[in-house]
Amino acid sequence: RERGCGLSPLLQALGEPQPPPQLGPLLCNLSQLPEGRRELLDRSRRSVQRLLPFTQYKDSTDHRRGIVGALRNCCFEYGE
Repeated sequence: RERGCGLSPLLQALGEPQPPPQLGPLLCNLSQLPEGRRELLDRSRRSVQRLLPFTQYKDSTDHRRGIVGALRNCCFEYGE
């Protein structure tokens, strides 16, 4: 489905009753890039707050691992 580009459509997909199974690993991969980490850590988006509930997502270990990986990767971003 076409939803636009950027991080917002991915985070909106997490709010669906059945998020796509590849979404967690995709966010983890995107967070390996400095641009991806900056987007996830942008306070105005509140992305981290939206990701935190998925660290305990019981319906899919792939989602849980991907989200935890994305949050872990964000720990490598530092301000100058």
